[in-house]
Amino acid sequence: MSDVPAVSYAAFVGVDLHKCTVSLCAVDASGQPIAALTCDTKCVDRIERWLAALPRPSRLAVEAVGFVEWFIDRFRSCVDHIDIADATELANRRGKRRKTDRKDASDVAKRLARGECPLGWIADEPVMQLRKLGRHWRNLSRTLARAKHCMKSMLLAANLRGPRFDGAGAQKWFLAHGHLLKEVQREAFGHFLDIVCLIERQRESLRRRIIFANRERRFAALITILKSVPGIDEIWACVIAAEVGDFSRFPNADALEFWSGMTADLKESAGRTQSGHITKAGSATLRWAICKAAVTLCRSDARQEAVRQRLIRRIGKPKANVAMGRRLLRILFAMARDGALYQGQVKTGHERAANRARLNQQERLKPKRVRERKELERVPA
Repeated sequence: MSDVPAVSYAAFVGVDLHKCTVSLCAVDASGQPIAALTCDTKCVDRIERWLAALPRPSRLAVEAVGFVEWFIDRFRSCVDHIDIADATELANRRGKRRKTDRKDASDVAKRLARGECPLGWIADEPVMQLRKLGRHWRNLSRTLARAKHCMKSMLLAANLRGPRFDGAGAQKWFLAHGHLLKEVQREAFGHFLDIVCLIERQRESLRRRIIFANRERRFAALITILKSVPGIDEIWACVIAAEVGDFSRFPNADALEFWSGMTADLKESAGRTQSGHITKAGSATLRWAICKAAVTLCRSDARQEAVRQRLIRRIGKPKANVAMGRRLLRILFAMARDGALYQGQVKTGHERAANRARLNQQERLKPKRVRERKELERVPA
């Protein structure tokens, strides 16, 4: 909740925002209605005139939805202070009264006037731009993964081992062995190959933009702390820093864990409490990055891997990975709070084992490559 005193405002505005319609209701400091408006979201000039006619100074709160960004950017300058209201907590406090858009807007305005409205955090413009870069990276990564999965499925159906699934490797394999696929499969494989090559070029351009954004002065200190964790590189650091924002706005690690949606949904009945799935109330991009980084950390830190294996034996791999992500989030909170780098890593030797396996594979393939080279030398020019 904001620390700005409610008595300093002459008008309090509550907004119930939908895709095509928006309802606004304004009340004074005592909660008495001043004005109300319901219109199409395209009528931005009408909303501006309505806000400008309210007594000043004015304060506005809009319910948090997935498309609230345009409303904040468009009407931030029309009021003296703007907030975002927690829609889930508001729904819990409303009880079982009949729900209408205008009543929801009026409820937000009256709670805002009384200082009882559950408010969230609005990121400033630089953080929002960094957040958009991270979310765009996630969308491209998911599209790339789906395309590669389809290519692998086609090769599996044709009983072919196939290439390494990056753009260059798949292109070489397709030129040399594409005739092994049937006509329709060959055409579909080529289409997915075009998608993979296109997304890889786009991701490379996006990677450079993220690296340059991370070097800004306001993000540099936090990015350095995050990158000290094995498994967190420029991309994961960008996503975590942008989605969380300022770590100091959370009083403790429990609050950050709850805000990210990684806490269990507890169900209580007749004195019995049952732990359900995680709430997923926060950013899906943050959970994706944290869990991916946690699994990568376990491949480098023997202590974290031991914890993960113990959880796998007890609750299974998917839940264990989520639990390790939650554990990493608490570690990052402590690091950001104290300004300390990651310490206490016990190396697993995974890289050494991977290098040894790669060298062994090269030794096995060496006789085959020598024979191919000799056969090419016998071919007359």
